[in-house]
Amino acid sequence: MMNCLRVKTRAWIVFLIFGFLSNHSQGLENKGDDTCKHVPKRAINTAFLTFVTEALYNERNVTLTVNTISTECYTCNLQPTITIEPQRNSCTILVDTRWKMKVSIGGDNFTRAASNCSENHLSTWFDEGGNYSIFISLLDNKISCGKPILNNWPNDSNIPLYVALGSFVGLSLLWLLLKYCYRTHVLRRLQNYLLQDSDAFTDTNDYSQQDLGLPTNLTEEDVNRRPAKERLKSLDAFRGISIIIMIFVNYGGGDYWFFKHSKWNGLTVADLVFPWFIWIMGTALAYSMRSQLRNLTSKKRIFWKIFKRSCILFALGLLINSSDGLNPVKMKSFRIPGVLQRFAGTYLIVATLHMIFAKPNDTNQYAWWKKFRDLTDYGWEWLINIVLMVVWLVVTFSVDVPGCGKGYLGPGGLANDGGHQQNVSQCTGGVASYIDRKFFGTNRIYQHPSCKEIYQSTVPHDPEGLLGTLTSCLLCFLGLQAGKILLTYPDWKARVYRFLLWGVLLGVIAVGLCEGSKNEGVIPINKNLWSLSFVMCTGCFAFFLFAFCYVTIDVYKIWSGAPFYYPGMNAIVLYMGHEFFHQPFRTFWGIQPRSHEVYLPINILDTAVWIFLSYFMFKKNIFISI
Repeated sequence: MMNCLRVKTRAWIVFLIFGFLSNHSQGLENKGDDTCKHVPKRAINTAFLTFVTEALYNERNVTLTVNTISTECYTCNLQPTITIEPQRNSCTILVDTRWKMKVSIGGDNFTRAASNCSENHLSTWFDEGGNYSIFISLLDNKISCGKPILNNWPNDSNIPLYVALGSFVGLSLLWLLLKYCYRTHVLRRLQNYLLQDSDAFTDTNDYSQQDLGLPTNLTEEDVNRRPAKERLKSLDAFRGISIIIMIFVNYGGGDYWFFKHSKWNGLTVADLVFPWFIWIMGTALAYSMRSQLRNLTSKKRIFWKIFKRSCILFALGLLINSSDGLNPVKMKSFRIPGVLQRFAGTYLIVATLHMIFAKPNDTNQYAWWKKFRDLTDYGWEWLINIVLMVVWLVVTFSVDVPGCGKGYLGPGGLANDGGHQQNVSQCTGGVASYIDRKFFGTNRIYQHPSCKEIYQSTVPHDPEGLLGTLTSCLLCFLGLQAGKILLTYPDWKARVYRFLLWGVLLGVIAVGLCEGSKNEGVIPINKNLWSLSFVMCTGCFAFFLFAFCYVTIDVYKIWSGAPFYYPGMNAIVLYMGHEFFHQPFRTFWGIQPRSHEVYLPINILDTAVWIFLSYFMFKKNIFISI
């Protein structure tokens, strides 16, 4: 106990010294950068880093320069952050805690190579909410820096996530327990037992139809009537998982970095949901096309339905782009590409292609190649999709973009592509962005790409541009392949075996294309470009997750799909609704301080509103589709 008190006492002394130095620095005259005049306000996903200099600097008249950069900024050089003048004893800055930070310190007449203040010595992961100090001194005319010292005990920033996950699991278990009690009449039996009803347990199977919740006026015709074909609940549940995650991340995701889109290369939770929707659209397409062909619907009429649906999706996407809160959207800067626009283009191409080659019945179920007929029966579709991928590869790596060269896949800005390109600051997105700027115009594509924060890029880039439509067609076709498996093989084991096999195959291809690296592979996993490795990777996860949903919901029925099943039945309503009416539900958005503890429950509440709405629509038998 005494040792613990001593440790805490020492920590408080260090913390008070840190606070004194920070406050003292505010009262001194600052002839350098304004960022050193005051201690900045604490922000989410950041930590305080204070540079404490010895008094000898006043005599040596040395000016220090602090350089920092996040390791998320691939191939970026350190950037000057603050200048510490000789008259200052300390200076405090905010550093990013989402990724490892590179830090170096240099001074007049001193080089980093001649000091231990280089990035190799000072770079580290900082804990969110931490107060760090780096002590700087002069030793033999060389700058000497100590390692960053943590002066407080910041809370784990993931604790709100642990609490939310634990609460969700607890509520789910409680709900399952209540359903079990209701179905097995445990509560009624307990009531009878407490009332000393001697007949309560004499015949546990002697229940009337009314007790079992069955109608009492069944006729012989009703009993012998063939049950209606059941909807594939796992697909709706999968769609519901995607739309709920999408709504949650669009509301802010508790301000956790992994609930936001990748800054350039890499994969986060937010990067998965849109590709999953594309994949699910392909799976559902297999069912709808088979149904229309069996109903002898002409292909002319089928194509008209495909074209009309694509136009509606595109128009709804433009409607979303016209909504910018209270700010009017100017026509000269009206964005044309978008999420629903990508849906429209992908659906038009894949559905039309499948309409041409689809068959109303399985004609090769007794052929010697019957185990592979989900592939062999659609050879022309595979060939055309392979051609589309060859086109994507040729355009991506062969077109010479003015000022950028061939095959550039980087974010531009501060990135220099490892020195392979002379000037790539204006080359964000390479040929994909170049095509969009030429086709739509610079002002009519997305102006704030995710790489702007880290790479400080100045060129607009649209993640839903034209070139990426080719790879999204492949992902939709992979979902269509899952639908063909469901229609071709009646045995659930054969279906799941193929789902898992496709998942493994796509995962291996994705790892091979990116070479198991985030940034250094031939084709990195990149949502901004919808790269080929990104499509393979997200398709891999889609097959695995759908296999899980299918087994647990439709095969063994150990999970009803709730609560995701209900949003999946009205996904387009929830998507459009949360895009247009996201502000009214964020009633506590102005609460300070800004933290995960505040934002996470608010974003969960915002998302829950749409889940309750979808449940209400389900109970009222309201289903809206396009």
